[in-house]
Amino acid sequence: MDEPYIEYHIARVGDAWGVFRDATQIATRHDAADAIAFANFFADRETLVAPLPVRVTADAHLHRALHDWRRAA
Repeated sequence: MDEPYIEYHIARVGDAWGVFRDATQIATRHDAADAIAFANFFADRETLVAPLPVRVTADAHLHRALHDWRRAA
């Protein structure tokens, strides 16, 4: 059985990036880096107060964008 956890997920929503906490959208950012920073900030804060592990995940669109950024760097 999987251990329960809190998930922050970043996904493409139209021409922006949505940030979701446990499947509820909590933010929209037009820049992928801003969406990553937003999700990481709240996930980090939540680790201080939540009794559960916290994860930040991304959809395939963000994985492709990160791959392109790495190649360009």
